[in-house]
Amino acid sequence: MTSDTVGAMAPMHAAFRRLDIGASDVALAATAKPGESPHDTAAEVTAPINQARWRNRIRATGTVRALKVQVTETGPSLGCEIGDEAGSLLLVFPGRRRIPGIELGARVLVEGMVGLWRRQLAILNPYYELVSD
Repeated sequence: MTSDTVGAMAPMHAAFRRLDIGASDVALAATAKPGESPHDTAAEVTAPINQARWRNRIRATGTVRALKVQVTETGPSLGCEIGDEAGSLLLVFPGRRRIPGIELGARVLVEGMVGLWRRQLAILNPYYELVSD
């Protein structure tokens, strides 16, 4: 290694770049209030659940519709289906049997990367907040 290569970073391979750059802007623009920039309200804006796409981040609010604990040889997982008027999304919490406050009818704000869990769109270990109506 030569001295001029020490500390220099190689450019990131295209396969590892963020995949949601354009998609998140569309979701924010669709739900931003009139007269506001989508980037000014990014922390407050949520997208309808039906806009969840594989390998894209989403921030959505929904009501807990179903809870199910699955126990496998690797351990338990809490599955939580949330929904709004647009659709539903599965939240998976590996290693958990229950989470205080997460119960049927509770409203939650979730954020995370959408992936596949047993052939269904889901967020594993999402960031979540319990919200009031």
